[in-house]
Amino acid sequence: MQDEQSLSVQTKEKTVLVVDDDRDIGELLRSIIVDQTNYRVVWIAESDLALEAAPHLKPSLILLDYVMPTLNGLALFDYLQELEHIRHVPVVLISGQSVLPLEQMQARGIHYLRKPFDVDDLLRLLDQLIV
Repeated sequence: MQDEQSLSVQTKEKTVLVVDDDRDIGELLRSIIVDQTNYRVVWIAESDLALEAAPHLKPSLILLDYVMPTLNGLALFDYLQELEHIRHVPVVLISGQSVLPLEQMQARGIHYLRKPFDVDDLLRLLDQLIV
């Protein structure tokens, strides 16, 4: 019994931080990831709260919405890069926008997932990026 609990704790150690102001998208991402992977998910709707929480959460991957009220996903990414423990965490920008600063994203090493996204594409990205 204790071995099963230890295994459960070990597989849930990796955290995906979802930052999206749209409750439906946040809950959808959380549901997909929790149901189909062994990762823990923390969904935060506000970019300033994400900046405060990220160092404490120690995420293995961050999913950022591009369009948010306070800071867009690219600006939030830049602020997150200033945090020592977050600097090397892979980031996936999620957006339904038809025009994005793709060159800037590529230069920063940001991955991209277009809304509406295919669940298999999301899961494949998680598998590729979370070590």
